[in-house]
Amino acid sequence: MIQTIARYVSSALTIYMMVIFVRIVMTWFSGVSYGRVYAALASVTDPYLNWFREHTPIRFGVMDFSPVVGILTLGVVQNIFTQLAFAGRVTLGYVLAITISAVWSVTSFFLTIFLILAVVRLVGLLAGLDASGGRLWLVLEQVVNPLLQVVVRPFLRGRFTNYRDSLLIFCGVLLGVLLAGRFVITLVVSLVRQIPF
Repeated sequence: MIQTIARYVSSALTIYMMVIFVRIVMTWFSGVSYGRVYAALASVTDPYLNWFREHTPIRFGVMDFSPVVGILTLGVVQNIFTQLAFAGRVTLGYVLAITISAVWSVTSFFLTIFLILAVVRLVGLLAGLDASGGRLWLVLEQVVNPLLQVVVRPFLRGRFTNYRDSLLIFCGVLLGVLLAGRFVITLVVSLVRQIPF
């Protein structure tokens, strides 16, 4: 009985995650009128997404990442129900393992996005493409610079450095954290999964 209910809940959560994803993708295309379809999707998804916008305001510059946290939260809950549907029980080790994996997924997603944006900015700087001061470079700086300041500050210890060197340090640190993090999280998850209760 519990496995059947868990199977239905897992399926419903999967469908809801797809609806949220479609809703998010639709917001990427401003100026396109979707009419009633958009209004229907918004009425179903916005209450959930707005809760994350209010309670987990993950915003870097002009980019709002709180919907990512909302989707990953649903993913954790959906995984728990999937495990319950197939195994009939869920252990604490399993819940901790998927929670740690989800937190790392969010973290590595953000780090990867910032790494890509910083590399694009660095290439533009090295190639002299930003000499005209175009809007793209300004937007990239608005997104990257808040985190860049936090990451690079401990390495500089009050010394001044140029923007190119700051970007190189930033990219190196992000790449190092991504590589080391993947190794550490894999190890931690495999240990946590073994918790028997």
